[in-house]
Amino acid sequence: MRSTPDLDRFFALSLDLLCISGLDGYFKRVNPSWTRVLGWTEEELLSRPVVEFMHPEDRERTLQARARLAQGIPVRGLENRYLCKDGSHRWLSWQSSLHREDGLVFAVARDITERRRSDEEHLVLSKLESTGMLAAGVAHDFNNLLAGLLLNLEMVRLVGAVSPAQLQHLAQAQDAVRHAQELTRRLVTFSEGMRAPRRVLDLKPLFERVSADAVDGSPVRREVRIAADLWPVEVEEPQIVEVVQNLVRNACEAMPGGGVVSIEAGNVVCDSGQAGGLPAGSYVCFTVTDRGAGIPTEARGKVFDAYFSTKRRGPQKGMGLGLTICHAILRQHGGQIMVDSRPGVGTAVRCYLPASPGATPGEPSAGREEALVEKTDAEHRRVLVMDDEPWLREVLKKSLEQFGYQAELAKDGEEAVSLFHTARAEGRPFAGAILDLTVRGGMGGGDVVRLLREMDPDLRAVLMTGYDRGTAPVDHAKLGFQAALPKPFTAHALRSVLTELFGA
Repeated sequence: MRSTPDLDRFFALSLDLLCISGLDGYFKRVNPSWTRVLGWTEEELLSRPVVEFMHPEDRERTLQARARLAQGIPVRGLENRYLCKDGSHRWLSWQSSLHREDGLVFAVARDITERRRSDEEHLVLSKLESTGMLAAGVAHDFNNLLAGLLLNLEMVRLVGAVSPAQLQHLAQAQDAVRHAQELTRRLVTFSEGMRAPRRVLDLKPLFERVSADAVDGSPVRREVRIAADLWPVEVEEPQIVEVVQNLVRNACEAMPGGGVVSIEAGNVVCDSGQAGGLPAGSYVCFTVTDRGAGIPTEARGKVFDAYFSTKRRGPQKGMGLGLTICHAILRQHGGQIMVDSRPGVGTAVRCYLPASPGATPGEPSAGREEALVEKTDAEHRRVLVMDDEPWLREVLKKSLEQFGYQAELAKDGEEAVSLFHTARAEGRPFAGAILDLTVRGGMGGGDVVRLLREMDPDLRAVLMTGYDRGTAPVDHAKLGFQAALPKPFTAHALRSVLTELFGA
């Protein structure tokens, strides 16, 4: 090979991958960057056909580009994957030309793996954003339907005797409603506007407790290795519980015949751009690893897509939302999730959460700031109900009557304020109000309760919302409510809230 000392120095110093190959399909010379990026030694690279280092999915189009190159057509911007010695792969972008006199190909490859990952990340975020905009509205309307269905099913049992066969059918219908409720709850996770309060949390007991629950009943055993000095994080606890549950359950489902799922967590300090482009800072990193079959190569780019799944469909698995929800939750917390999977070896899912070193984990509020006054006489059992769905208003009225309350109904905020004002003027005031958070084309519960409290500061108000986020639908106390009922709710939940607000 022709060379000079000066050109050899540039060849060795380049951060790009420089190579000279022949039309016989073998490297003739490679610079040290090949070993630095891919891990193969120079001897290994020179002794094997170039095609063996190409990712199987990229070989055909790469060989087609090589055939055009042999005809004198330079290669500009070809992107393909090359296998690393550790079994992973890196994306390379190529510039190549043929030197016809001696039949040698001179090529420069640039490692663009991080750029490709960033592009994929933006694509995932774009899909989640569009899903989220749709999900919030769909889930709200769907939860309204479920609320009416669930209360009507329970009313059948409340208004009279039913046979054992009828009870069985009712139980099955209620179970279907609960599965539908779980689906809507997962959908609303995509809506970033609905946030529950965050608190500083010690993750160590959470990892232990949640992972134990997730493997319960499966043939899988767990190994938990948590750093003793693990930093606290400021998070919405129910959401982080869901992330850990989803990841551990996925790992269990990847090993149906049994095996070991590993949960590891430690402290890391990242420079800017590391860990999938996270900002520089302190993070808690936790990894869930299984020894299952791994994710098929062709499916890896879709693992965060909503409703994509390699598993069979069913109420408890195969819905195709697990990793999508994990991705959404971690991004909402300023974190990151990355999947490393090798067919036949297993899958490791690595998650990052911004840490709060030095912060003191705190418990949530122990209770409401003001005492609840017991009101038991009939006059104080008058309740105002506001919802824009007529059938839901009617079933709520029937349910309240079953529990000994009197109800008046309003279809929107304007009617609710008018009814409330008239009742006070006539000397028959409402002791409480059950208000929907959002009303089509009118005032929602937040605005209505503010106006009602201007007339009666002692009003007891319950917020209904279809925007369920698990244990904390919205911060109802900040909106002026004493309690919240995430739709769909049971008659038992309705009665419990009323008892809490108005007494036995």
